Amino acid sequence: MEVSYNGLGHVYCDAVVADDHVYLSGLIAEDLETGELKLGTIEEESALVLKNMAVMLERYGSGMDKLIHVDVYLADFSERDRMNEIYRQAFPADKMPTRFCCGVNGLAAGCKVEMVAHGYR
Repeated sequence: MEVSYNGLGHVYCDAVVADDHVYLSGLIAEDLETGELKLGTIEEESALVLKNMAVMLERYGSGMDKLIHVDVYLADFSERDRMNEIYRQAFPADKMPTRFCCGVNGLAAGCKVEMVAHGYR
């Protein structure tokens, strides 16, 4: 089993690869290189989170077309439809992963969206 830790001083592991499975920790709207937050509209944050997801999956030998499941947490559930517009564009129509989406009472650092993903290589 391969375990990868990000180098940004966080207290969590950014990904775990176990056999052919890739598990990504919660992704928020941050620059993966610097850890700088890039807060914005729900559309902007969702697009960055999904871009980061694609980068992380590729880093571990996977891709958006190999996702099995995504959990989406929204600070404001009324923004779900707007997030869905961006989310839908991130996946091939015939490779849409299963998904859970809910509203929560606050996310890290004031983010509007956080996503957790599980895929295979």
